[in-house]
Amino acid sequence: MIKTVFEKLRNEVSGEIAFNHVAEVAKHHRIQVSPGIRAAVNYSVAALKGYGIDAEVKSWPSTGKEFAWSSQMFQEWSCDDAELKLVEPIDQARFLARFNEQKIHVIQRSFSTPKGGVTAEVVVLNKGEEEADYKGLDVSGKVVLTSGDVQRVHELAVEKRGAVGILCDGMFQRDLNLKEGELDDALKYTSFWWAGGEKPAWGFVLTPRIGRWLRRLVEKSKTPIKVHAEIKSKLYPGIMEDAVATIQGKTKEEVTVIAHICHPQPSANDNASGTGAAMEAARAIHRLIERKELPPPRRTIRFTLVPEMAGTFPWLAENENRIPDMVAALNLDMVGEKQELCGGPLVMERTPEAMSSYVNSLIEAIYDSVKQEVKNLGGSASYPLFKHAVTPFSGGSDHYVYSDPNVGIACPMIIQWPDKFYHTSWDTIDKVDPEMLRKVALITATYAYFIANAGPEEALWLAHETYGRERLRLLQRVQANVNAIIEGTPEEAPYDLADLRDRIDYWSERAVEAVKSVKRLAPKDKALNETVENLKSDLEALAKTEKKKAEVAITTLAAAKGWGKLAPKHKRLLKHEKEADTIVPKRLFRGPPQTRGWMKKLTPEERESLRELGKMHPNGRGATTLSFYWADGERSMLEISRLVELESGKTDTEYLVGYYRYLEKMGLVKLVKK
Repeated sequence: MIKTVFEKLRNEVSGEIAFNHVAEVAKHHRIQVSPGIRAAVNYSVAALKGYGIDAEVKSWPSTGKEFAWSSQMFQEWSCDDAELKLVEPIDQARFLARFNEQKIHVIQRSFSTPKGGVTAEVVVLNKGEEEADYKGLDVSGKVVLTSGDVQRVHELAVEKRGAVGILCDGMFQRDLNLKEGELDDALKYTSFWWAGGEKPAWGFVLTPRIGRWLRRLVEKSKTPIKVHAEIKSKLYPGIMEDAVATIQGKTKEEVTVIAHICHPQPSANDNASGTGAAMEAARAIHRLIERKELPPPRRTIRFTLVPEMAGTFPWLAENENRIPDMVAALNLDMVGEKQELCGGPLVMERTPEAMSSYVNSLIEAIYDSVKQEVKNLGGSASYPLFKHAVTPFSGGSDHYVYSDPNVGIACPMIIQWPDKFYHTSWDTIDKVDPEMLRKVALITATYAYFIANAGPEEALWLAHETYGRERLRLLQRVQANVNAIIEGTPEEAPYDLADLRDRIDYWSERAVEAVKSVKRLAPKDKALNETVENLKSDLEALAKTEKKKAEVAITTLAAAKGWGKLAPKHKRLLKHEKEADTIVPKRLFRGPPQTRGWMKKLTPEERESLRELGKMHPNGRGATTLSFYWADGERSMLEISRLVELESGKTDTEYLVGYYRYLEKMGLVKLVKK
């Protein structure tokens, strides 16, 4: 059913055109609210208009005081120049960082230094994230050198102890993908994320190699090591801009393609690549409609190029009355990597399971078409020459706002991950692959146009496609869990068997919701509604059959291993689980809660206690985003935690209860008794 659209677009989509847009956007220093991102947005709008596409700049006041739902707007920031020079000892004097060489040399949103700059002694910290790191150190009036989190270092070194500036030489460490020292001469994208009321500060970023050299110099020197820093920058009430392009449909419904256009110069793959791919998808669709090779779509197709998440919140908040007509979306983030250099596969990230949808099956079907690159020697099979994967929801980009069930727009993401050069000065245009951009633009254009033009016939096909893929996924999950139980221990097996029954019910329910979601494309079509009901019944019957089969398989294999009879058991609730069962969180804003701008409602002691909670429960924070999606105002915290566990395989109920209590203190949720 997608073949006709796919083939027409395949002949039109150009990776080179997308690459040219990436090169242009990457020239700009695209901090979220800044002259640089304004230039990139204006370029994109002009280019899209040049193709004959309706495009405009959407803008909102951004002074740091406004909120879009729970998301605080930024102040605008600009930087004209910045230099950091080692001045003592004189025989080692040299420039350590210059903004006009590398924009990432400055910690973004740094305040200006006093006129003429600041000369100060350098004090080396461990990471500087803990009070103990400052024991015996006097940092007042000095510049601290850290590899830690600059927001935390600002709090402890600048606000509490009077340091005047921060130097950061930290770098990412990622297993397998990134060798030790591989980015020794790169700079890490580092920023202050001001919420208002903090003590002004400035800072510079050093490469790990220069950082180690400076640390040794401080360690060996008998006299103070001093630097001279000068930054000419401004933070001021400004304007946030999105680029919005529209291919008009016949109805008020619409499909959205999102790509974030922000990040420091050069930031080519992250995310000039998503911007370029989205622009090329828009051009290709428009061109084929213009040439009458494709009919104008039933639904409007909207392309939004935004400051990451920061631009999505005001766009959705302003168009809240149109959200019910936004039938689907797709997020493009870091999609153009040369895999042989950057290391990561092309990933299709599914929607969260609280937002189960047909969109996952559709994009996987399109993806399968793109993967038919070459045939084997006998011509009996086709396969791709690039690395690829389909993964569960992870979040971290604009799709995590759209796919929140209280927003309700199913939005998968295309990304390449891991990327060696992510958030560094080495994310340059030479790491971008036009062929990968072509693949992603083709997937995007096919996805957006197919949904935009889908009627009853397309919806009927999509219901069967979704059913087939969800059915297979359920079977694979059951078998994986059967294997895990048999490879475990006899003590845990009875609990795992009881747990598996719950899991099969959960997987079946999620599969049913995905199939039912197709009805949104043709809600009044009788044949579609009947088909969906039949497929729903089949999935529910399959779940019952698989529960019986799984139990037989496990008990048979357990007997063969000499485990004896596996009597079903149920674990008692722990104290914190009993507490969780009495609490129902009610969210006070649409979209995932954003804590920047709300943390100030906590006392310093409460903020520190929240941080300690995270340290005590290192795996708990991973459950928070998924927990938001299951928090519907009816479920208890215990039910929410269980759903998080069913979705991701892990949870931390104690952490979630504690974290939500702090969210309540911030004014982001209300906790009521069950």
